[in-house]
Amino acid sequence: REQIAAVARKHDIAIIENDVLGPLVEGRPPAVAAFAPERTLYVTSFTKITVPGLRIGYLAVPDRYVAAVANRHLVSNWMATPMVAEIATRWVNDGTAMELVNWQRAALRRRQEIAAEMLAGVDYRVHRDGLHLWLELPGDRAEESFVSQARLRGVAIAPGTSFRIADTPWHPAVRISLGSTTEGELRVGLSVVAKLLLGDPEHLLLAI
Repeated sequence: REQIAAVARKHDIAIIENDVLGPLVEGRPPAVAAFAPERTLYVTSFTKITVPGLRIGYLAVPDRYVAAVANRHLVSNWMATPMVAEIATRWVNDGTAMELVNWQRAALRRRQEIAAEMLAGVDYRVHRDGLHLWLELPGDRAEESFVSQARLRGVAIAPGTSFRIADTPWHPAVRISLGSTTEGELRVGLSVVAKLLLGDPEHLLLAI
């Protein structure tokens, strides 16, 4: 991160740092903004790290970008709800926000244990404090077909190409959310995914 900041400074490039999930990562490294505060627009939020109903975040902006950001803010959205802002402020000051972050970490680790159980024998990647797992599809399985087959069985997963950022060599994959359902529903959904992975590929029939 320090090297990224150095490159940005050398070429006078502005940095937009999206850190809405950062506080969930225990022992995380310093933000890029810590190394290049004069050029980093730092974004974070309370929604995904405390409770979904606390729909508020903040943007820390270097002095030279304040006017530009303020003008675009007025065009793109209204003011934050004062009561929600007051709740967020009080929770930060009295420690409630950090208690909720710790609760979320524990909940995510339980869900990752469920994933490890239900996807035993399946190769996937996940961060210890992550909300999603990344699963590369075996053989020549097509993302679109796999996602469609899962949806037909009541399970919504995202095709990996939705997160592709360049025209580079690509292996078909899917991204699976661990946090949007109950733990029981997560078990069922991952069981469906495992059966699809370990079974024979099934082509979708064209409905007319």
